[in-house]
Amino acid sequence: MRKAALLLTIVLVTGVIPVAGGPWRSAEGQLATKTVAVNQVAEEESGGWEVWLSDQADSADISMENPTGTYGSRIIIYEGSDILAAPPGRYAEDDPQYGPTVIEASDVFPSALEELGVNVQRLHGMLMQPPTHRYVNANFFGPGVGLVGIIDAEGQCTQSAAGMRECGPIQGGPVEAAKLARALFRTTGPEGSAPSNHMSFFTADGSMLIVANLGAKLLERIDYDAETDTFTFNRAATLDLVGGRDLSAMPAQADSTLPGGRVSGEYANFQATTTPGGALKEGPGRANNVPVCPIPGSNNRHAYVTLGGGGLFVVDITTEPMSIVAEYTSDVISAAGCGGVEGGGYMHLNAGVSASGAGADDSTFIMYRLPLDYPDGANPRTTPNMPPVVTFFEEKTLDISDEAALARRRDAHGITISPDGRFVYQFDRARNNAEVFDLDKVINDPDATLEEQAAAHAGSIDLTGSGYCVGDSSPFVNINDEGYEFNDDPAPDLVDISPDGRMILVAFRGPMPITVKHAALGSCAGLGVVTLADDGGPGGTLTHVFRTTLPDATGTRNLSDIHAAAVRIKSGG
Repeated sequence: MRKAALLLTIVLVTGVIPVAGGPWRSAEGQLATKTVAVNQVAEEESGGWEVWLSDQADSADISMENPTGTYGSRIIIYEGSDILAAPPGRYAEDDPQYGPTVIEASDVFPSALEELGVNVQRLHGMLMQPPTHRYVNANFFGPGVGLVGIIDAEGQCTQSAAGMRECGPIQGGPVEAAKLARALFRTTGPEGSAPSNHMSFFTADGSMLIVANLGAKLLERIDYDAETDTFTFNRAATLDLVGGRDLSAMPAQADSTLPGGRVSGEYANFQATTTPGGALKEGPGRANNVPVCPIPGSNNRHAYVTLGGGGLFVVDITTEPMSIVAEYTSDVISAAGCGGVEGGGYMHLNAGVSASGAGADDSTFIMYRLPLDYPDGANPRTTPNMPPVVTFFEEKTLDISDEAALARRRDAHGITISPDGRFVYQFDRARNNAEVFDLDKVINDPDATLEEQAAAHAGSIDLTGSGYCVGDSSPFVNINDEGYEFNDDPAPDLVDISPDGRMILVAFRGPMPITVKHAALGSCAGLGVVTLADDGGPGGTLTHVFRTTLPDATGTRNLSDIHAAAVRIKSGG
């Protein structure tokens, strides 16, 4: 306990904060030696670290009548010590030495159907709540599902006779899994829509969880009270990204069987259909306001809300309802961005291809830099596309018809940043690589040309060629009923970085992708490990692939579809 308390004190003094898709970062994006030392304390003295994988596959109700299942998902946990100990290579899920803990999400939340009317389905991603990493959010992205779970990673711990908390390795059986549940919410469904939550993000201080209710085009908020150790879905904070709707048709609910979740507040119905600047929220310039990812800034006030149809809202997340304080149109910020990291005093966002089938012939890889100093919710007006955006990398081609060009299309998605806050690693789901950017070389001028910004591109990391990502042999086939034994297609998705900054942990999609099938069809579902160069610069190599496997009822398909990897730093005993 003494070491864990010392770690928390150091973290608070150095001012480190969490960012989407990465571990702890300073508000200035500079961690340097002192913070790396803190991470080493976390790893070596306070319990180590784990990697949590989100397997979207329908893992429950698999039968000959339903060979690919009907609901469920899996939480797959790899110990950091096993990853560090494993020699470079490829490892099966049932490996006796380096295999993971597998937990059925439906075992964690067994009352979802009875309490909230739907089963858990399509676990899209999980992130850790700062500063302790005790709680983990679980985002269920099934159509019309709209569930957000709170997992207590220490829920299986016990108290010793001396009053000390004792935490062993997490267990995956149904009885033990249910001990991990802290809260479960179903989000809002206005008349004519149904909730479907793409992702949610904790603020830097862990006091709020900002939810992208994609299906209902709402931004929602769950508040955490550390004193009572409870999570409250705050209906009054709900922001309608379209406006003019009655939000109470299907109000948010909490699973009453779980002790840590409740609902409070009244909706602000029939919100304005226009921004504070007078433009339509959804209309010319923002064709489809499905929220993709609300990336919180380090100030615990603002979130950068990317939109499926393009454009962006910067939102004051502290007001009720939450407030738009800046607006950008799709000709300035492209569609479907889902990655953001803060570094060097700026927010850096990406844009990738459309998540729907409509994006199958599009190719988009764009990197943006935005400021951090936006007004609060009391600001009465906004000016479109101000403050200006810096675009420092762009490759975008829409409506591709040439087959050769289609094979080389791009899709920027998962993103993380080096511990010193200098290098951004932006993964490409379609190109099977990571482009590396040196933030010190980005020109902070919105009028700078892409040619002038070229020096910011520091290199690429190729994820193919290792031999660790070849497909499954016969009788397995992919979603197109094709054999893929000799494919080498990692299809990287969401990523995180190890506490010491030496490894990037990458979610690899599978041969049966549930979402983004045109870009996420992969050959080696599981966890990829990119070991970075010794100097911490832009170089790196795919050194490990920890395969995950979920056979369908026919024994011919691996249903596993890993969408996200997230590092959890464990607390000491």
